[in-house]
Amino acid sequence: MTDTASASRAPKNAGSHGGRSDVDAPEAGCDSLRAPSAVDPSQVSTLAEPIAAETGCALYDVHWRGGTLVVLVSGSSQAAIGVDALSRLSRRLSAALDAADMIQGRYVLEVSSPGLERSLRRPEHFAGAVGERAVIRTSGPLRRRIVGEILAADGAAVSIRIAEISGSGAADLSDQPQVGQTLSVSFGEIAKARTTFEWGSPSRRTPRSPSGRQGR
Repeated sequence: MTDTASASRAPKNAGSHGGRSDVDAPEAGCDSLRAPSAVDPSQVSTLAEPIAAETGCALYDVHWRGGTLVVLVSGSSQAAIGVDALSRLSRRLSAALDAADMIQGRYVLEVSSPGLERSLRRPEHFAGAVGERAVIRTSGPLRRRIVGEILAADGAAVSIRIAEISGSGAADLSDQPQVGQTLSVSFGEIAKARTTFEWGSPSRRTPRSPSGRQGR
């Protein structure tokens, strides 16, 4: 379960924190918000990472969703991250962003934990999800939807043991990988990926933070 909390701020920097990254941002005129395109999430990551560490969190991801700046953090130890920690981080990061003045215009700041089902966007995300069940969608001529257990990941590709596979574009269906086989998928082929949790079944393990330490 993901801890949640919420708060609002002035129009330039309305803040909310909590929920999963796919939860709708607060209303309050957000339909008119657009991501400040000049601000690269990596710039925010550089600012947010030490602040997250000081509040006992590990930065997981930063990305724009429309006019919402989404900052995802995990626990830096085996203890789960709670609402109080998210609130402290949200306040400190909001103040730091204002002081740095790197984002012009109105936006929403959302700070939350990734949750049981979280997006996998970078090599370190896949490395931190080894042993977990995931859904990977590929792009290009061979468009596939692959469900299975992540076995390994490095800077170039992820290996997944196939539990389900479907797709289009294969010239010869006999070349299609089969359930039970291990498939290596390069990061350049991946259009979208996320971990998936089978409700009603025991969790395999506690998800690891991007640094490789267990947390959440």
